[in-house]
Amino acid sequence: MNRVFVYGTLKRGQRNSHYLDEALFIGEFTTGKGYSMYRFDDYPAVCLDGGHAIQGEVYRLGDELLRVLDELEQYPDYYQRIEIDTLYGRAWMYVVTRQLCDGKQMIEGTWR
Repeated sequence: MNRVFVYGTLKRGQRNSHYLDEALFIGEFTTGKGYSMYRFDDYPAVCLDGGHAIQGEVYRLGDELLRVLDELEQYPDYYQRIEIDTLYGRAWMYVVTRQLCDGKQMIEGTWR
């Protein structure tokens, strides 16, 4: 089983939350500081540099659903996956390279 930390359109109540209908919601989580969140039109993306904590949710899911999320997030061509420590164990988090964030509006670490 895998864990994934989501912070944008995959969160409950957001437009892509249906992708996680078959996943087990474990709980809410806020990362430590060290990230920056940027607005990419109608979705957020996180870069590894910065001084913000990111608020999101942690889910447990199988390999097949992780592959579906990878396809949605265009991993590894657009988003990268990193492992972070959460209250619920290690979890995957999708991030983008710093160059993709250049010129984008920074937001405070909470998407809607």
